Amino acid sequence: MKNVSTFQIAFLAVFILIAIVGIAVFAGFGGSSRAAVPKATVWGTVPGYYINEMVRNINIRSTVIEVVYIEKDPETFQAEFVNALAEGVGPDAVLLTDDMLYSQKNKLQPIPYTLFPQRDYLNTFIDGASIFASKDGILGIPLSIDPMVMYYNKNILARNAVSRPPQTWKEMTQIAPVLIQRTDTSNIVQSLVPFGEYSNVKNAKEILATLFFQTGNNITEQNEMTGEVFSVIDKDLERGQDVGGTPTESVLNFYTSFANPSKALYTWNRSLPNSEDAFLNGNLAFYFGYAGEIQRIQDKNPNLNFDVAQIPQEEGGVPNVYGKMTAFAIVKNSKNFNGALGVISKLTEKASIELWRDTYNLPPVRRDLLAEPADDPYMTVFYRSAIQSKSWHDPNPVESDIVFRDMIESITSGRDKLSNAVGDAKLKLDRLLKSK
Repeated sequence: MKNVSTFQIAFLAVFILIAIVGIAVFAGFGGSSRAAVPKATVWGTVPGYYINEMVRNINIRSTVIEVVYIEKDPETFQAEFVNALAEGVGPDAVLLTDDMLYSQKNKLQPIPYTLFPQRDYLNTFIDGASIFASKDGILGIPLSIDPMVMYYNKNILARNAVSRPPQTWKEMTQIAPVLIQRTDTSNIVQSLVPFGEYSNVKNAKEILATLFFQTGNNITEQNEMTGEVFSVIDKDLERGQDVGGTPTESVLNFYTSFANPSKALYTWNRSLPNSEDAFLNGNLAFYFGYAGEIQRIQDKNPNLNFDVAQIPQEEGGVPNVYGKMTAFAIVKNSKNFNGALGVISKLTEKASIELWRDTYNLPPVRRDLLAEPADDPYMTVFYRSAIQSKSWHDPNPVESDIVFRDMIESITSGRDKLSNAVGDAKLKLDRLLKSK
């Protein structure tokens, strides 16, 4: 009887083991493991085709993720997002640009540094990604970077025996007399750069941000202890005193000099067409735009003989340009933190960012991919510009654009001293920062 009992126990144990293995195998083929598949609803302004194609390739390549991506109109995205949260609905995650971060940050759930250490984050992504790193954790994991670059008309340079585009602003001023063409009555026939004015200069705010960054002026800074953000655009300036020696003064004097008829650099005014149109028409030597604009330029004028280069830098200065960054952020109201984090992690891993680069024709935002050589001459420039990219805490893209415009136009019109114009801009930016 004892032997039978032992046999029965052994048989029962083997049966149970087989049953457990069978259940596990069944689950592995789509049974109860579906609950472990990362799922999330994501809102963004990026065309749905690109996100859906990424998800499809991820699911072919490795772990399955489920993403419901809802493409939103850039003009109404923020309003729809706020209204959805007020009604207790909305996405698990959003795809934000850097200039939307500040106004929406109180609606985002930081990813704790215990889950994604800050050092690992900064080692993974370019320096510009630090804008998404808060004192409480990571507010966004970057997907893409679109840096500012310099497009140039090759025919204009060749006709005037200029062998290469300028690499510094000093070189830019040195070739100015050769490339600027004016009539005897000072009417501009051929422009060098679209600097000096604002309303007819596409990307004027980004150009000014680039110039400020290169002198060490970050436009805004953040208190590491409190998280408070404040404007430093008036760095080193004394209100009412225009002595001309501070970095901020040098930036604005340089920029506005190109619209001053009494200066040798005079090459731009408000009567000229939009800077993009001037470049497309072949009347502008250098145009400053995003890397992502290259296809638009090629499509609008297939006969334009142009090339692209990095934006000139200050000699011995900080090599920086403004770059528009896009990042995935988890919504604070979402009850699906783990699912959203799982989806975002897959969408921003190396293979996914590599696919994004190849699909969207933008440089990667990850350091490991930027360390690899680019196989396209345009992309080589874009890679270098991406590494130099940074951003600032823009409280409201539309309102801050008005602040920058008023600052420039009050200087060029002579309505105010340079330092007073900058001081007013600082006060306005601080008011916008405090209103959020």
